[in-house]
Formats: sequence, C-alpha cells, structure tokens
Amino acid sequence: MAKADVLARVKRDLAAGHTYLATQRLRTLVASHPDDLEIYRLLCSVYRQTGNLAEAGRWGFLTDEVRPDELAAFARVHADPWSRVRLLRWTGDPATLAGPIQERLTELLAEAERSGPPEVWVGSYRAPVRTRGSLVPCLFTAIALGVVVVLAGIGAVRAIVWLVE
Repeated sequence: MAKADVLARVKRDLAAGHTYLATQRLRTLVASHPDDLEIYRLLCSVYRQTGNLAEAGRWGFLTDEVRPDELAAFARVHADPWSRVRLLRWTGDPATLAGPIQERLTELLAEAERSGPPEVWVGSYRAPVRTRGSLVPCLFTAIALGVVVVLAGIGAVRAIVWLVE
C-alpha cells in the first residue's frame, strides 16, 4: 500500500477517534520509511492526544514540535542513552536536520558515547528450574484411571456374557 493511502487511512482513523489503529498504521509506515520525519510528527501528535508523553517524546525527538516535558518523559522512561538512540529508529543523515534538532541529536549521541558501549548480554540462558509438583494430582489421576479400567473391564465381561447367552 502506498504511503499516501496509509496516511489517508490514518487521517480517517483519527477523525473517527481510532487512535490505536492510527498509531499501528503509522508505526508500520515508519518501518518502511524510517527517515520520513512527517510520519514522526504524526506519531508524536497522536501520542500527545492520547496522553502518552514518553512516546510523544520518542517520536517528536527529531521534530521541532516536541515539548520539553515529552523529552523529559522519554529520557525518564528510557534512561539508557543507547536505548533512546535505538528507539529513535532514524537512519538519516544528521546534517539534514534543522539546527536545534541536529544539536539535540548530537547531544544524545555524545551522551551515549560518554556512557560507554551498550550493554550486551554475556550470560548463558538457563531454563527455569522445574519443581516437582504435588503428589495429590498424580494420585488422583492414578485412581481415576484405575476406576475407568475396572469399569471398562466389567463392561467387557458383561458384553461377552450377553453375547454368549
């Protein structure tokens, strides 16, 4: 589906009050157009309408419409600067951004560099330890199966006796 078609659907969704559907469409669109700041502006606007300041700060980070409280919420929720850089999902050239936005991104990248490399999981995966269950369910199952076998045996004997007579 073309970008223009998706944006038209998003506008219809927003007019009908379907913000969740609009955000899903826009996030899908960001995956195909990660450098389109107009999509970022729309996502920021939708999240602002729904009161999600952290996501509004995330998607508005590279726009001139972002508010300081949204940026603060984004930084508070994602304290690790590498995490914030990754969550921006922007792969464009910083030189194409406007002055204040370019400075904001440069500051975030410098903060990430100062914090050191992002954490990498170095441990091994261990499956959760299985605990032995209670004996009661196993005992109940054994008794129930025993009763079923006895009843089936009685039924089989009765059927054979009936056929023989």
